[in-house]
Amino acid sequence: MAKKKLGRWFADYIDRSTKSCRIGSIVLVPLSLIVAWLTYWIIWVTLWIGFRPLFDLSNDAVGYLSYLILAIVFAGQFLRGSEFEEEYRFSGENEAGTVTLNFSKAAGNGWVLLFDPGVAHGFVKVLALLYLTAPRMFGLALMLHHKANRLKQMDVPACSRVIGMLMRAQSRVPVEKIANEFPEADLSQIIPPLGDVDGVVFLEKDGRGLTLAPRFMKEFDEWADEP
Repeated sequence: MAKKKLGRWFADYIDRSTKSCRIGSIVLVPLSLIVAWLTYWIIWVTLWIGFRPLFDLSNDAVGYLSYLILAIVFAGQFLRGSEFEEEYRFSGENEAGTVTLNFSKAAGNGWVLLFDPGVAHGFVKVLALLYLTAPRMFGLALMLHHKANRLKQMDVPACSRVIGMLMRAQSRVPVEKIANEFPEADLSQIIPPLGDVDGVVFLEKDGRGLTLAPRFMKEFDEWADEP
């Protein structure tokens, strides 16, 4: 495997991933606002049917309460932290000394989480899905925006060297081994950015390590075989 060839492919891969994240973020923002507007009216109708007769609420009062509930739903989603990122922590020793990594990376099941109410079954689940979709879409848009910025700042040549090591191994590679392979490198500038590469898999069993998804290696092989 020629290093220059892998470097060119990986640089193009990161460029395409960055553009995809930008487009996804741009599309999701207006969509989330449209869904938020629809959610407001769902809340309004729910309050108008279920609570207006009980408490003799005016239409204006129902409107204000609907805005308040929508704001609480958005605030609750963001205060509890992003559902679309996973925490990754590592601390160990290598030839260069102590290696400590602590960062967030994009969750691999972001689109699944978007439509998972995560609560009881039945009518409550349906309502939760309707109420949570808008803030989750907006949160996913923010995550994609931040991911695009991180990909843009990635040290592509340094990261491609680690990708080459993972491709040669074709199995789990401990973080300590990566640190020993590149003692001159700052792992905090290499390992965290790889968390934003869709084909890089972070493993926790039997110690922290990295490997590549088969589809990632297949995509490179198909590119390399092109005339």
